[in-house]
Amino acid sequence: MSITYLAAMREPLLPVEQERDALRRWQEDGDRNALELLLRSHARQAWSQASRWTNNPVHLEDLAAEGMIGLMRAADNFNRALDVRFSTYSSWWVMTSISTALTRVKTVIDIPPRAYIDARMGRLIGEEAAQAQMAIHGQVALDAPLGEDGIPAADRLPSPDLTPEEAVVARSSQGLLERMLHEALDALDPVEAEIIRRRKLKTMPDHVAVVATDLGMPRERLRQVENRALMRLRRQLLESGFHLALLN
Repeated sequence: MSITYLAAMREPLLPVEQERDALRRWQEDGDRNALELLLRSHARQAWSQASRWTNNPVHLEDLAAEGMIGLMRAADNFNRALDVRFSTYSSWWVMTSISTALTRVKTVIDIPPRAYIDARMGRLIGEEAAQAQMAIHGQVALDAPLGEDGIPAADRLPSPDLTPEEAVVARSSQGLLERMLHEALDALDPVEAEIIRRRKLKTMPDHVAVVATDLGMPRERLRQVENRALMRLRRQLLESGFHLALLN
């Protein structure tokens, strides 16, 4: 969802009881109205954090949107047994989402978020500082020497494209991983395989309440089946020769 700065500032914070009820309805029932109520009442967090990094209206709106995504993740993960307000817990998620998006939103060349923040805070010196400023502003002649060794800036910018050899290896590795995953899924119970596909392999995973309803089982039972299926899937992959090195 999107909400303007003025609308966010006008939204009142929820009382504790209403906040906890909205969290319960979202986490247990997948109630999107409850989620929207939570997001609207805490949207000021996203806008406040975003305004720390830019006064550009376009960038501000993009960063605030990332902060809203952080709020949604906080709503998914909040432990209702904790004796804290949701705003205290969600502040970390909002900050993390916005800081992760900073370089994508505000720089010409992608750099690690930590490097961007260090550059903004003046913590980088010498060549590192020059390279960070080049990435942030994109205002350097590509044939101009950069750094003490005099190497042109263009020679320091690695191409994002794979070489033909790397492309062949990547396609081969991807195909191997897909075959191993399909074979491991086929070894699971059909219900287990469906749960894994819907809860772990979809770009937008289905909410646990939706899957539980579709399969006609309680949510707690579904979580048990999901955990068991993940362990069986892991064992099947290891037995078929899967290794973390295949992901490189």
